Parts: sequence; C-alpha cells; structure tokens
Amino acid sequence: MHDAVIIGGGHNGLVCAGYLAMAGLKVVVLERRHVVGGAAVTEEFHPGFRNSVASYTVSLLSPKVIADLRLADYGLRIVERRIANFLPLDDGRYLKVGGGRTREEVAKFSARDAERLDGYQARLEAVADVLRALALETPPNVVEGHPLAALSALITSSRIATRLPHLGLDLRRELLDLFPNPAGHYLNGWFES
Repeated sequence: MHDAVIIGGGHNGLVCAGYLAMAGLKVVVLERRHVVGGAAVTEEFHPGFRNSVASYTVSLLSPKVIADLRLADYGLRIVERRIANFLPLDDGRYLKVGGGRTREEVAKFSARDAERLDGYQARLEAVADVLRALALETPPNVVEGHPLAALSALITSSRIATRLPHLGLDLRRELLDLFPNPAGHYLNGWFES
C-alpha cells in the first residue's frame, strides 16, 4: 500500500514525490518511459549531440527545492551557459540571447526594440518575483468543504494582495493576464481596490 501515487516521473513529479516522502508518506512514482526526469533528461537530439532537452529552465528550479531535497548532495551541479539561446535564421543571420549581449544582438534587427529591452526586462522581473513567491505557497482551497471554510481560505489567501501594490496597476494587470481563468476577472478587481 502507498499513501500517494505520482503519475509521471518528470522533474515536477519527482520533486512532489521527494517532499511527500520527506513528510513520511509511502510514495510510488509511475513513469511510462524507460527513464525518469522528464524535461531534465539528457537525450541525443541529433546523432552525436546530447543535451538536457530543457536544461535552460533550471533557472525556474527554486533554490528552496534544491536545498530542501539536498540535490547538491546527490550530484546536482548547475553549469551556467555563456549565452542562453542561439537562434539561427534561414537567411544566415542569427540572434544570441544572454551573456550580456542580448541588447546588441537585438539591435541588429531593431534599434528601437533594443532601446526598450531594459525596461521590458525590469517589468518582466517584477512580475516574475511575485510568481516565484506564489509558487512556494499552497493555493487556497475554495471549492471543497463548507462554504464558510472556503471563504476563510480565500480571506487568508488575501495576503497575496499585499505583495502587489509595489507593482503598480499596469504590472498587476499584466500579472493577472498570465492566469487564464474566469477568477482572474474577480481577482483583477480585488487587486485594483
């Protein structure tokens, strides 16, 4: 018997399984492939070329998860790339992103876009900071149990709103645009008040 069954042995499933096991639960992970790891698996994408198919997303791996699961003790070593992406075009031109050269690379295609890149990055980081913090919190359960319990959970979760005033109204709207559900309309009014 198991306390929890995780369907899918990708990196997210393995993280969930790790936390549940640390909490003392008996966990089984089921994966249809012959290897676990999901997007973090190193695979041969062209004969002789191997890469973790989504290793660039390691920046999304929370330092809290790395510490909690002691991933470094098990061999995790993050190797920073000199550039984030190389995007070749059919006409022989290319775009290199990252490594302190993104603005100059974008300028090859559009000086106007290159000038606006720093502002865009600042806006993106402000919204991303809020999302990073939210990713570590348990969402409120407003659909199960007694209606008063759901209301209580919603009120308790209102602390999320206290993080948003520093964003300004335009960035709050951009943040809420990332949530494609009907509740976003309600939340939009809630965060604007």
